[in-house]
Amino acid sequence: MICPSDELPPPLAVPRLNNQLLHDSGGLRWHLTALRQRHRAWQRFADTLEGWLDAWRPRSDQLLLVGPSAGWTLPDTLLARFAQITVLEPDPIARVLLARRLKGKPLRFDSLDVFAPGGLDALQAHYGDHAVLFCNLIGQLAPDTGCSAWCDTLRSALARLEWASWHDLAASTRPVDRPGAQQIPAGETFEAMVGRFWQGGLVEVMDHGSFSLAAGQGFACTDWTVRRAQHHLVGWLWHQPNAA
Repeated sequence: MICPSDELPPPLAVPRLNNQLLHDSGGLRWHLTALRQRHRAWQRFADTLEGWLDAWRPRSDQLLLVGPSAGWTLPDTLLARFAQITVLEPDPIARVLLARRLKGKPLRFDSLDVFAPGGLDALQAHYGDHAVLFCNLIGQLAPDTGCSAWCDTLRSALARLEWASWHDLAASTRPVDRPGAQQIPAGETFEAMVGRFWQGGLVEVMDHGSFSLAAGQGFACTDWTVRRAQHHLVGWLWHQPNAA
């Protein structure tokens, strides 16, 4: 069910998410874009994401989705694998749409704000037995400065959790020259990764600040045409406690 924050158990009431209706990656504009593009320009990206998620096999049968919007790119095959799904999503329209899609499934919504002060501690305390999936969120929240330290802090806070993330790494108004998924080797620089996809001439690229989340390890990456003049590189990482 969808609960107002004052009905949540006291430990989860603070810090809590604020409702967001207008955002480039949420709200009305986002949902209209998704309805137009998900079976067209987004299909190749969605297929790649489905492959990544299918290979992610956490030990927990409880899933926490952080920032999934309405789940426009989430495959049904993932959602069917878990006995309980909990969602942290600030967009009220997205919550309604996702609840309709998953009607009859073991779904609940909470209002914990993971990235507010104290949020990561609350995440560990209340969802330490869940598999945690960050849904294209971290690249939206990484700071413009000090992003490497921010990513290090995040990884450290999540070290005892089973978690995975797909997240924006870079974006440009220019289409990539080499589309498709690639494996980025350990130790590769941000500039070298960008050069794999945009291979000729000058290109202006926005750094989303999440590249350091890999901490020098190899990871999967693909391109995603979000809108006609909005071309992103998206990374995929997963972590299992005590795993190398």
